[in-house]
Amino acid sequence: MKQILNFINGEYVSNASGKTYEKRNPVDNSLIGMVHEAGQPEVDAAVAAARAALHGPWGKLSVVDRCAMLDGVVAEINRRFDDFLQAEILDTGKPAHLASHIDIPRGAANFKIFTDTIKNVSTESFEMRTPDGKTARSYGVRTPRGVIAIICPWNLPLLLMTWKCGPAMACGNTVVVKPSEATPSTATLLGEVMNKVGVPPGVYNVVNGFGVNSAGSFLTAHQGVNGITFTGETKTGTAIMKAGADGIRPVSLELGGKNAAVVFADCDFENAVNTVT
Repeated sequence: MKQILNFINGEYVSNASGKTYEKRNPVDNSLIGMVHEAGQPEVDAAVAAARAALHGPWGKLSVVDRCAMLDGVVAEINRRFDDFLQAEILDTGKPAHLASHIDIPRGAANFKIFTDTIKNVSTESFEMRTPDGKTARSYGVRTPRGVIAIICPWNLPLLLMTWKCGPAMACGNTVVVKPSEATPSTATLLGEVMNKVGVPPGVYNVVNGFGVNSAGSFLTAHQGVNGITFTGETKTGTAIMKAGADGIRPVSLELGGKNAAVVFADCDFENAVNTVT
């Protein structure tokens, strides 16, 4: 039986409570494995590891060296392309041709997109005259925000997770990822990649679980978290925004899409109304 563990401080760990839940294939309901649900102790440990990593080797890397390490993550994901593809297919039920053309290659490329951007971004400066007739020069200095909580949806698990991890890590932040409870496998597998390419322990962490009274709410309420980013439905986004207000922590939300739908005359009308609104 596959055990899908939390990834904290560079190691795969279970949990203090022993709580697990089943992960099943949405296509045929076959049992894929057991997911170890993170509780408050695991979230505390992940945030502590992420905070410590900010002041360790990761925080001392130059932008160029940090981005080179993340480029190594891209290469390792691509080297293990089939492993990521199979994990994504089992979690989401997507056809292989779709996941192999979009989810995995784009998930890897997200790191490259942001390392290329960060290496070439400029900083602002300007000069002004002071009352004594001399010149003062003001300039911007960019520093990492700190520990970023990343909460991801089920529909594009790797792609949307790395879309958040890529810029956060390229800018020198550390992250604690809470993947959807339905699709934890690729986020967990990425921990092996981080270790392989030498990303320091604590920079990338994964805590599995649900929202209310589980990893999601424990993570967003944690005052050791400096910023929160979430993609998902509006009700959860509302709860996350409220959690972020405690401590005035910035929150980035991508919520409730407005996708079109075609409703045919022979449909179950009540079901159609409930599922497309």
